[in-house]
Amino acid sequence: MTGIVMAPIRTATAIKSLLSISLGWTAHLADWFAPLGFLGKRKNMRLGWGDDLCDVLEFSETLPAHITSGGLRVPVVEWDGEWREMRAGTGGGKLSFLDRFKRWTYGDDKHREKYKTLLVREGRFTSPFGHLLPDGCRTVHFRCVLPKDAPGASPGASGGKIGGKPWSGPIAMHFPATGDEGFSLRSGFYAEPLAARDGVASIILSMSFYGRRRPDSWGDYKGPAKFETLSQVMKMSVSVIHEGASVVEWLRRPHSEGGLALPNDLVLTGASLGGAMAALCAQSTPHRVAVAPCLPSHGAGPVWTFGSILSYTVDWGALCRPPAPVLPPRAAKGLPEGVSAAPGTPREAEALASYLLETYANMLTYPPPKATGASVIVYMKNDVFVPPWSTKRLAAHFGAELRALDGGHASGFLLAHLTFRQATVDALAKLKAMDK
Repeated sequence: MTGIVMAPIRTATAIKSLLSISLGWTAHLADWFAPLGFLGKRKNMRLGWGDDLCDVLEFSETLPAHITSGGLRVPVVEWDGEWREMRAGTGGGKLSFLDRFKRWTYGDDKHREKYKTLLVREGRFTSPFGHLLPDGCRTVHFRCVLPKDAPGASPGASGGKIGGKPWSGPIAMHFPATGDEGFSLRSGFYAEPLAARDGVASIILSMSFYGRRRPDSWGDYKGPAKFETLSQVMKMSVSVIHEGASVVEWLRRPHSEGGLALPNDLVLTGASLGGAMAALCAQSTPHRVAVAPCLPSHGAGPVWTFGSILSYTVDWGALCRPPAPVLPPRAAKGLPEGVSAAPGTPREAEALASYLLETYANMLTYPPPKATGASVIVYMKNDVFVPPWSTKRLAAHFGAELRALDGGHASGFLLAHLTFRQATVDALAKLKAMDK
């Protein structure tokens, strides 16, 4: 009797396949269950609209023109400590487990980790939006990551210096996503691989109401950041755009004005909220920059209202209680039929919030970035946090290359960072080609 001859099992390949399948299922489960992480007893906007909502909305409307006209001052940067060396892939020492997944995070190719030693340094400056931010939120913290041995770090290269270190290569500025309380994730998944594999330096920005920038009024609350008013939501968004634009001014302005006078190619990038903020900052700055927003919406309305996941985290009942919000004159005059300035039901409150966010936090109402051909936008086909139709509207407005991936918002964060980084590199290449 002839026995059945079994093909030899290649253990390593089998394990790799099982891990890949498990990771894929984990990502899709994350898409289904991630919304639960945004729910809880402490809801967003539990204290209503905010006493200064009118001031914040009016300022947000004039911000792009203010920045474009040169009204933004160069920030006075203070450095924390000296440059320190770090191995690529460890998230500033806090994500050492990433070393076990370098094929996943860095890409499986022969060019992985061309520059294994990185230089890292943190700095800070006072937010130019500080007059409208609460105590505890006004100091902007950031991290710089440079590839130590890249050609751009050569003292003889034509360029300038960042924190005393010569740098003539490209720079990526990373904007934070919702819930991003520090630098480690963006450093480990984006900045460090970009430096090690592509020779791109990075500046990672912090965001008000998160991490070290939580309001003093929150006291000992340590849970996920929840915005007490709609005004705080707007403050968070407007401040990070303002702060990002001020960093662009710091990089570009001449030494006589307190800047670094760097001619380097610059790309603004981020995922989810960070992608939207990168896009808005690119629209606001008068300088030519590339932009690579990943999972962005065209504005805040589709993300916070009417069926979105985050809409279930809002205390709409609190927005029905008096006092009614004081609206800017333009918003008060332009109220659509059926939208009340003094909402009495949760549905009416959601309608008013949607109208205000679409009016004052809508990228389609502003001109596209100066370098319109240097935009690459990525979205997930099954996103339940940011509707794909919203991302498509933004891409059409920017004239951007649009890239689609299977999966949802959470699986995008887990699995798509290789694609996100490639979008950043390709946007830089587009900018360089335009400049030629």
